[in-house]
Amino acid sequence: DPEFECTGGSTDPTDRRCPYQLRSSDAMGLGLTGWEGRLLHMNMPSYRDPLCPRTLKNLFTKAKRPFDIRVRVLQQNVPSEDAPCLEEYCKMMADLRRETGGGDTSKGGPAGDECPHRDQVFIHAINAKDAAGPTYARGLLGQDIHEAYEKNQLGPQDFCMSTDSHMDFEPHWDQAMVDMWDAAENEYAVLSTYVANIDQLGLNANGGLNGKFEVPHLCMVIFTSQVRTHATKCARNLSRPKLTNAVWGAGLSFSKCHAELKVPVDPHTPGVFDGEEFNRAARFWTYGYDIYTPHRVYVLHDYPGSQHNPKTMGWGHGKFGPSEVKNAYYRLNTMLDIPGGEKNYDKGLALKRSKYGLGDRRSLDQLIQFSGIDLRHKKVTIDGKNRCGNLQWVPFIENPKGVNFIPKFDGATEEPLDLPYEKTSVWYDPHVDGVGAGMVSRQQTESKEEGPAEAESRRAAEEAAHDAHRKEAEELAGGSLHREHEALAAALEAEDGSGPGGRESREEGGHHDRISNAGAAALEAEEGGVQVFPPLLRGAPGFGGIPKGRFFFSSVKMSKHGVEHLPVPVKLAVLAMVLGICFAVIASGGVKRKRRANTKKSG
Repeated sequence: DPEFECTGGSTDPTDRRCPYQLRSSDAMGLGLTGWEGRLLHMNMPSYRDPLCPRTLKNLFTKAKRPFDIRVRVLQQNVPSEDAPCLEEYCKMMADLRRETGGGDTSKGGPAGDECPHRDQVFIHAINAKDAAGPTYARGLLGQDIHEAYEKNQLGPQDFCMSTDSHMDFEPHWDQAMVDMWDAAENEYAVLSTYVANIDQLGLNANGGLNGKFEVPHLCMVIFTSQVRTHATKCARNLSRPKLTNAVWGAGLSFSKCHAELKVPVDPHTPGVFDGEEFNRAARFWTYGYDIYTPHRVYVLHDYPGSQHNPKTMGWGHGKFGPSEVKNAYYRLNTMLDIPGGEKNYDKGLALKRSKYGLGDRRSLDQLIQFSGIDLRHKKVTIDGKNRCGNLQWVPFIENPKGVNFIPKFDGATEEPLDLPYEKTSVWYDPHVDGVGAGMVSRQQTESKEEGPAEAESRRAAEEAAHDAHRKEAEELAGGSLHREHEALAAALEAEDGSGPGGRESREEGGHHDRISNAGAAALEAEEGGVQVFPPLLRGAPGFGGIPKGRFFFSSVKMSKHGVEHLPVPVKLAVLAMVLGICFAVIASGGVKRKRRANTKKSG
């Protein structure tokens, strides 16, 4: 039931909460749907794979818009034994051009082009002896993606796709994947699954497998040395992509590129196979992303051709040893609270907040409840049930800087640089972030020794704060707060006469004066001879005499709460009032002491 994702089965309209869709303010001048003006970036790790050239040929010749595709291949070859992927692709395309006579892009590229699309393929070559497993390879590709982003060769609103180097594709697969992603109606959607075998090629055009549109559906795990995605279920005749319980497959991942930029694969996990996928799924989900099962098959995997080649399975003999693998599992266990991770709370928290750690939009506790997987006790279910059926979307508060905001981290320590955390972050600590950047040391606060009672009290306070954040997220997703804001703005406009049908003129800069209740009371007191504002500010340069308790509202509707979002003049006025009160208290104390001293002298 596609509606269940928003309603959870409820018929009450107030219970309807749907995922975020792209806003015009975040579209960067592009359309809200489709991929006009966007590029499609593909990541392909390849370990000594002779099928890599054929995959390049298939993806370009079967694409609807081949010139809008960019491919990055992490080529791990033995130079003296393995043919380079790009060179072999060029040979295949030359043969195809001769066979077809050229001139047809879909059958080999423009006539006279020696190697069509060669300049759209980027090879990152390393020696196979330096390979360190799939996460290491994908991590290097993630660094290439980020480098392209910094060079403005890739935008967060482009599409990004990760797959293997032994694939085939349906005709116009590129347009079909974009359309399918749009059908999810979620800017944070990630399409992912274990793709079907190439023997199903062409079935989409003929009513699907066995007369039904069957697709692989990931929703279950097992625990080995880590948590591993376990086999697949089968979903039939879906009308749109299906929300999953945050189970992700590395064989196919399709999303906007802001997902790849925010959630790069951890390169510090050499030798890891089990644990790679759910670790990244958890990081996607806590950053606000949702994993969807594609409802049609457009990308297919050559399982026999890849798995029967002993060369392609030899990455386990790369440049890593037992100590590196042990540290890799320590990292993965720490991120997900799986036994075997960091035991020190503060050190574990620092790792979770680091560059390859968890996101700050949803919590790990929420993930455990949503996925149904008991990570802390290594059990495949928390309640004896799987989460393969209908699921309701879990609301979260978007980062105030928008969906295209990419967090920054220190290049050496990988610690976050966007501090202090703002209030919508699950990492927000009112004792540190609530008092301003640089005023309290996070390290000193977190490293303070605490007893069991203090630790329990702190965790209870954190959970209460997280509950408040979740409640606000649900209200935002349900639209109630937006409606309250709109009603308040309408009331202000009506009062001021600036709303529909009111006066259209504005003072310079699109602002208008409004006197607050406190300001009005202060003015009345001043007129009665009571000095409310500090004498030091009277006639001070830049203040224009006695402050009038006035502040400015922009004609744009305000949508932020909290002191930190107030206009600068208001903040200055508040500071002035506080300083005035302090000055008055000090002055009155001095007068009283002087009177007492004079009384003693006269006595």
